Amino acid sequence: MLLAVLLSALITALVFNYSGRQAFSAIKAGELVPRAKHLADVTADYMQGFMGRNGYERAIGGGFRVWDASMYAFNSQGKLFAYPATEDYNESIAAVREHLDTVLGGESIYSPNTKKHVGVIIGEPVVNRQGVVIGAVFLVKPLQELQAALHTLFIALLISMIVSSAISIIPAYIGSKRIVDPVRQMNATANAMAGGDFSVKADEMGTEEIAQLGRSLNHLSAALYSTISDLTIEKNRLHSVINGLGEGIIATDHNGEIIKINKAAIQLLGGSDEDDITSLAPYAELIMDMKAVHSGEDISKEIKIRERTLRIVTTSLEYEGKNRGSVTLIRDITEAARLEQTRIDYVANVSHELRTPLSSIRGLADALNDGMVKKEEDRVRYYGYILHESMRLSRLIDDLLELSRLQSGTIAFTRQYISVEELIYDVADRFTDAARNKGLKIVPCCDYSGKAYTNPDRAEQVLVTLIDNAVKHCWKEGVIEVNAQKAEDKLRISVINPGSIKEEDIDHLFERFYKADKAHSGEGTGLGLSIVQEVLTLLGEKIWVKNEDGKVIFTFTLSLQKE
Repeated sequence: MLLAVLLSALITALVFNYSGRQAFSAIKAGELVPRAKHLADVTADYMQGFMGRNGYERAIGGGFRVWDASMYAFNSQGKLFAYPATEDYNESIAAVREHLDTVLGGESIYSPNTKKHVGVIIGEPVVNRQGVVIGAVFLVKPLQELQAALHTLFIALLISMIVSSAISIIPAYIGSKRIVDPVRQMNATANAMAGGDFSVKADEMGTEEIAQLGRSLNHLSAALYSTISDLTIEKNRLHSVINGLGEGIIATDHNGEIIKINKAAIQLLGGSDEDDITSLAPYAELIMDMKAVHSGEDISKEIKIRERTLRIVTTSLEYEGKNRGSVTLIRDITEAARLEQTRIDYVANVSHELRTPLSSIRGLADALNDGMVKKEEDRVRYYGYILHESMRLSRLIDDLLELSRLQSGTIAFTRQYISVEELIYDVADRFTDAARNKGLKIVPCCDYSGKAYTNPDRAEQVLVTLIDNAVKHCWKEGVIEVNAQKAEDKLRISVINPGSIKEEDIDHLFERFYKADKAHSGEGTGLGLSIVQEVLTLLGEKIWVKNEDGKVIFTFTLSLQKE
């Protein structure tokens, strides 16, 4: 309101300064025109000799200023012969001479405001009785006099504007304050709501419109609070669900910027909780898929990170026909891939193990059936081969059946206390001759002379398998150690033989048909250690293997008392 009043005053002053000057100058010019004509007639009489110099001076006035203007008289040759002695003489003469030729030509000059000389200039030709122009008379109203008058008017106008503004601004302030204060309070309420504070309330007092606006704002606050509370609950629930998933989830917007990610995604991609996922090497490949995926299409691939096999599926997010981003699901399919490979290997291994003795038996039987073996001693030898392969096939089938029964979980083992020292020395003694034939020596050592609580037959089966493997697979002469040590509430029995196992083979030794010799050469069916692990698992025990100082150490546990 104040700015509007001040702007109005400024515009009024500018208009007055321009139009007022013109109007005031025109008024002054209108007053001077008849005076200039009279002075021209007086000057004509003087120039024609009808009036003397003294009479002329009395007629035009002393100092040439009685006519409210400065008078300048010229003869027909343009010579100035009457003029006032004023300070602005030079400036006025310069302005008058611009119009001298025009006036001497018989034209009257009316110039309320000249460009070079701001003031009023009136010019009249001096004509004799025969109508011939014999001179020119000019009246000049100086600029200073005009400005003084205009200044007085301008000051009066300015004072009136200031007084009117002061008078009008008070009711305008009071009226605007009654409107602005409630609006400000509502603005503060709206800002508080935008900041998440829904406890504030807008004032519902005032005019009907203001009160209605306050009620609407309070209703909006309550509705927003309810909606945001519901959204927060759903967001927290979704956050908990996503973070609780074992699969990794990465959601991005249309620019590829991450808007949601769970911990599983970082861990599956090879990072830790403190790592930034964008710094992980696999993320560079994922972000390319996220930006490349199109509506209605999925990008699915499998990648390997360390020992893990990951299946990554990227799906676009579409809303109102536009791609709004993508969601990437990361699943660890290592176990599924391993189980599938194990199933394939199991079928292949069983087929191979069964086919080998069957092929030998068939080949030997065909030779005998076709009469190709003529000598009796050769036939006896062939019968011996067939018997050996049949027994090998029988052992393989027995081991498969044994492993199947163990894995079915239907076998219950009866436990009792047994002498650990007696178990170790008895089993070691059985393999003394077999070990000696391979340049090995079995040295039993029992640091624990107490009893263990287990199934005696199964404990003996485990120890027999481990010592048998040590004798068969030891690749250099040396000593096979068998010892027992107490460790907390368990007894640890270890079978130690010279040699080493490749690190990549250690994790697979207890798998069915697994052999470090990939060509399946050597003795055994490849099921012994699998059976050992199943037996110990059913007994609630553990078994592990490691390389240490050029030796292979198999260790399994036995309970010392009833659990």
